[in-house]
Amino acid sequence: MDETRSARVTRADVREALMWALELDRDALLAHRAAVHSSKSDLTRRRADKALVEQWRARRPDTGQGTTPRE
Repeated sequence: MDETRSARVTRADVREALMWALELDRDALLAHRAAVHSSKSDLTRRRADKALVEQWRARRPDTGQGTTPRE
């Protein structure tokens, strides 16, 4: 059940991933933006969101705790 939940991408996840990319990974942010703005398809946006969130989850230092160090 945890695997299914961790694979889901929520709006909060996307927001956190975007904030992370804005601060720490400009290339990831630009890739997401290019994908989203190149197509008006909802599927394309969901795929771009999922890819960004996966990058964020893989690179954050506290993986598995559900919070990001934003202090």
